[in-house]
Amino acid sequence: MRGLDKFMSKRRVSTTSYKNLFELESDEVNDYNDKKITSYNQWSTSDGVHFLPTASTVDKLYPGTYDIKSSQSHGIYFEKIPVVTKGILRFPETNSDKIVNEIQKFWDREDIFKEYNLTYKRGVMLYGPPGSGKSSTIALVMRDVIERGGVVINFVVPSLFLAGIRKFREIQKDTPIVVLMEDIDSIIQTTSESEVLNVLDGVNQIEKVVFLATTNYPERLGDRIINRPSRFDKRFKIGHPNAESRRLYLEYIMGGEDKIKSLDVDINKWVEDTDNFSLAHLKELFVAVVILGDKYDDAIDTLTNMREENLSSDDDDTKPKMGF
Repeated sequence: MRGLDKFMSKRRVSTTSYKNLFELESDEVNDYNDKKITSYNQWSTSDGVHFLPTASTVDKLYPGTYDIKSSQSHGIYFEKIPVVTKGILRFPETNSDKIVNEIQKFWDREDIFKEYNLTYKRGVMLYGPPGSGKSSTIALVMRDVIERGGVVINFVVPSLFLAGIRKFREIQKDTPIVVLMEDIDSIIQTTSESEVLNVLDGVNQIEKVVFLATTNYPERLGDRIINRPSRFDKRFKIGHPNAESRRLYLEYIMGGEDKIKSLDVDINKWVEDTDNFSLAHLKELFVAVVILGDKYDDAIDTLTNMREENLSSDDDDTKPKMGF
């Protein structure tokens, strides 16, 4: 048996509220009762991965990241997925840093939203070229909400998401939620703009939630998605790192000042030569030169040519343009 079938076959489940952020408590267990459930106010789990709405057992989903899924026999359930949020660099005085501050400020001002009878909901969009640091920014936001006891829910199927998040709020009325919509332009292509709009507008009654969307191609998004506050209230461009951020990142992946000296690397030259390089390009430069032993100048030339080819592709006049 696998997955949910194996999970549902077990007759004993954990029945305690969480004491540890990421581990199930196993000291207290009750026999699972198969009687028909008429009121859902808790979560049932036996493995700490699959969580099914039920009348007894776990009070809260453990802080972390989840997919909403559905099975024909048991309906909607939440599957916890592993994510890495430790060891992520935060670059000061950048848009990435501003985004983290913006969302932290939102979490800290719940009382003010309620004082003015405002829906406690926020939408933030990140856009920029591939490899520029959007994923790292997401990881920082995820880490913050998890440390607050909240959850991150991946947005995939609009109709399933809408049903799932409403069910979540029936059980956990006050848990902070970040809804992650990575590559929202691709989501719209595989579903439709109207379905995504229905979700964004249909959760107005769901509060204490941040919608965090990303795209490499903002020009592919319609005005109804990108130019309307209350859907996405703010948008931030995550561009290539500046010199200070490049230095910070290179020092980090090289292991610090002492390690850099032992590698005989001229960090100042690396920073100077990598203007307009993405974090992904910087990482590849490190791998090529330090790990694989390529000549520095050859690696720089290869990555520069790669970057210029990407820019040429991005300048295709056949693509629709937007006023960013």
